[in-house]
Amino acid sequence: MGFGWFDFFLISTAGGLIGFLAGMFGVGGGFLLVPILNIVLGIPMELAVGASACQVLGPATTSLLARKIKGRDLFFPLVITGGLLLGVIAGTGILEHAKSSAAVMLNGRNIIVADLVVLIAYFLMLTGLGILSLRSARRDDSELSGTLFTDRFQIPPVVQFPGLVEAPLSIPVIAWFGLGLGLVSGLLGISGGILLFPILIFGLGIPTHRAITCSLVIVWIVAFQSTIAHAWHGNISIMIVIALLLGGTVGARLGSDLNARLKGLQLRRQFGWLLLSVALMIGTRLVFLLAG
Repeated sequence: MGFGWFDFFLISTAGGLIGFLAGMFGVGGGFLLVPILNIVLGIPMELAVGASACQVLGPATTSLLARKIKGRDLFFPLVITGGLLLGVIAGTGILEHAKSSAAVMLNGRNIIVADLVVLIAYFLMLTGLGILSLRSARRDDSELSGTLFTDRFQIPPVVQFPGLVEAPLSIPVIAWFGLGLGLVSGLLGISGGILLFPILIFGLGIPTHRAITCSLVIVWIVAFQSTIAHAWHGNISIMIVIALLLGGTVGARLGSDLNARLKGLQLRRQFGWLLLSVALMIGTRLVFLLAG
């Protein structure tokens, strides 16, 4: 594909927006970046996914440096690292298979399989998470404790995470959670923060600001793993990544500063509306593809 200075500017601007969201919500921003690169800027889906996975390293690193990370914030992320790696390998493999499948004929039109698979997955995920975030915005952090993973899934062995959550957590459950997170990350090019943010809060009862810090650490780990996997499959364009990093690194710092001034309820409400807005954009694109 052609790549000029105007394209470089547009992609860098998109990276600045994504970096801002990464710092503000503790997510990698790939859920917004992939649709923008593919739908708005017309970049092939596999390159959009690969660039998204790679560029997260810049904003995630900047966001982590802007926070005071303690040793207790690293315990949970390191426990699920193995599952993340296996999931990333599986997810990138699925995307590679979809890419090699070329296109299918629907309503007399050739539709690229990779585009269809990724966009449908994004639409379903963003719609569900957006509704969940808006519903949760009516409750304080204290009302989110005693939740799903701490109450129902206590498969031994279990372990305590001091300073993060009071109840012990099951190691097998955490491992499978990491596997699923890595799978989605490898397939969609997201760093997993979009799933981590609600799961850490609603599934584990972790306070919003602590959940964001923990999420950022995991985002950095899975972004590093995904970058290697997508580079192996040739899905990363260095020029696109450089453009994204230039804007994303600055945006991440601004987002982290704003995060410190907002309350948990405000963060969850804004996060929910953002997810539903992106889902609407993707849904419109799907209608266009399928209806012709």
